[in-house]
Amino acid sequence: MRELDEWGLDGDEVVKETYLTRKPAPRSHWVALASVVVLFGTSLVYWSDVFGVASLLPASRESVFFRGEYWRLATSMLVHADFQHFLSNGVGIGVLAFLLYGYYGIAVYPGWTLLFGAVVSGLSLRTYPAQTSLVGASGVVYLMAGFWLALYLMVERRSRLGRRLVRAVGFGAIVLVPTAFDPTVSYRTHFIGLVVGIALALAYFAKHKQRLRAAERVAYE
Repeated sequence: MRELDEWGLDGDEVVKETYLTRKPAPRSHWVALASVVVLFGTSLVYWSDVFGVASLLPASRESVFFRGEYWRLATSMLVHADFQHFLSNGVGIGVLAFLLYGYYGIAVYPGWTLLFGAVVSGLSLRTYPAQTSLVGASGVVYLMAGFWLALYLMVERRSRLGRRLVRAVGFGAIVLVPTAFDPTVSYRTHFIGLVVGIALALAYFAKHKQRLRAAERVAYE
C-alpha cells in the first residue's frame, strides 16, 4: 500500500505540469481589451445620457422586481458612477477576463460570468431598500476572482497548498482589497460575488476534474 497525500498523490510523485502550465488561448488579450472597452463605452453613454437612456441603466429592487425591468440586472453591471469607479473595476475585469477566457474558455467568460453576475446583482438588490440603485461591475470582479482563485488552489498542484494559499491571498489583495473605505460602495455585493464565484468554481471542478487532472505531468523522485 502507498500512502497518498491530501491531493491523492503518492509520496514519491511530484507534479511538474498542470492545466494552468499551458499558455492561455489565442486572442485572450483581445477579449480582455474588448471587455474593458465595452465597460467604458457603456459608462460613457451613461455619463453623457446619450439619447436620454441613462435612467434606464441602473438597477434597483423597485425597478427590477416590482416593475419587471430585468434588463437592468445586466446593464447595471456595465455602467459606473464616474471614471474613477470605472478604472477601479476596469483593471480587475481586464486581468480576470484574460485569465478566465484564456484558460477556461468562452463558456466561463463571458458565459457564466454574465449570467451569474446578474444573479449576484439580483441577490444584492434584495438586501437593499426598494429605491436604492446599484451600478458597477465590482460584483462581477469578485465573482471572477473567487472563481479563478478557488480553481487555482485545486488545479495548480506544482506547489504545496500553503504556498498556493499565500499566492492566492497576495493576488486577491492586489485585485480585490480597497485602499480606503467608501460608504457609497456596496461591499455586500462584493461578498455575494465572491461566494458565488467560489461556488461556481467548486461546481466546475466537480464536473471537469478528470479533464483538468489529465493535463498533469507527474515525475517520480
